[in-house]
Amino acid sequence: MADNNPLWKFFVSIRLTVVLLLSLAATSVIGTLVPQNANPEAYFHQYGAFFYRLFDILNVFDMYHSWWFQLLLLLLICKIVACSIDRLSSTWKLIFPKKTTFKLSTFQKLKQKETFTDPRKPEELENAFVSVFTKAFGPPRVEKTDQGVSLFAEKGRWTRLGVYIVHSSILILIVGAMIGSFFGFEGYVNIAEGEATDT
Repeated sequence: MADNNPLWKFFVSIRLTVVLLLSLAATSVIGTLVPQNANPEAYFHQYGAFFYRLFDILNVFDMYHSWWFQLLLLLLICKIVACSIDRLSSTWKLIFPKKTTFKLSTFQKLKQKETFTDPRKPEELENAFVSVFTKAFGPPRVEKTDQGVSLFAEKGRWTRLGVYIVHSSILILIVGAMIGSFFGFEGYVNIAEGEATDT
């Protein structure tokens, strides 16, 4: 059902990822080049009346607290969550398959392979490699073919969950930044020598 939803397709599209990342990169550059939260008179003097009004309307002088920057971050959060959910089902099946699938032709087409000959009989090789596979990966899957015997084993399926750990860490950083932006505050005070303040 999600595959037919235009909104869902929008959030899981690569195009949105590129647009969001480029937009955040561009705005970060602007936020670095334009001093943030400086004196309005300094802005007026530096950029002139027209650009001062334009930048002020766009909240460029306090960009990281602006509504449109927060919207970009919110879209990025939705994007990360949508992509994680979209791939979770297929990833889960790879990690916890009901039945391990093995296609010899897939491995025969790989470039990262090594071929060698052995004078021993297939039965001897099967017993030898079952022992090796079991120690290195766990009990292998054995399939008899017209050409002999095929063995398949793997380990570390859980490592496919690494992307979700990365996504979670990014979400924590973004949400933390947004909470600080909405509910945090900054302030300063000049205290002359011999004076005191409680505010």
